[in-house]
Amino acid sequence: MTRRQLRTIHLTGAVVALLAVGTFMAATLAVEVSGDEDLIAAVKEVIARAVFLLAPVMIATGLSGRRLAGKSRAAVVVRKMRRMRLIGLNAVVVLIPCALTLAHLAADRDFGPSFMALQSVELMAGGVNVTLLALNMRDGFALRTRGQRLRSKEVGSGARS
Repeated sequence: MTRRQLRTIHLTGAVVALLAVGTFMAATLAVEVSGDEDLIAAVKEVIARAVFLLAPVMIATGLSGRRLAGKSRAAVVVRKMRRMRLIGLNAVVVLIPCALTLAHLAADRDFGPSFMALQSVELMAGGVNVTLLALNMRDGFALRTRGQRLRSKEVGSGARS
């Protein structure tokens, strides 16, 4: 696989992940405000199903990022990789179990204190992941810009020699 293909996979996965998690949070907040229990249950069901589609996207994003990083120990690369581990851990330990449990509770129309507490945890963990994903995207764009500047200097210096 070429480096260009890896970058495309990585960028596409990052954008899909950020949009998906952000959409999950926005939909959750919108239906909670509406108070419509049928709508809340429907959104929770969609999110529970969607996490199984999002998981492979996140894995592909992490693996492509690791491959693009190679053996780099640049501070920005190390930060991105550290964040990616936290994003994955947060997803596996908090977000996926919350999504599945909330979908189950909502299907049973159990919107009591347990639902609300779990919903709060899910929203906080989702906010953490959105923030970490956005920071990784910012750093990724900075890396790409820096790489383009370096390549243009190499081309420019070669012309002067």
